[in-house]
Amino acid sequence: MNTFFHIWKYPILLALLTMFGLLAALIGTGVWHVLSWITLTIPAIVCIRFGMFPKNK
Repeated sequence: MNTFFHIWKYPILLALLTMFGLLAALIGTGVWHVLSWITLTIPAIVCIRFGMFPKNK
């Protein structure tokens, strides 16, 4: 079970951030829109970072 979380902890975290950001944008107003921008920006930055500069082994 340790291997599962070792492999999937960051994809699960990014998925949860994305779901929270999308729900906050749809349901809330005001500060919820700011939170949605922040939580949706984090996965985008991670994708851009690892897409443009992949980790070499």
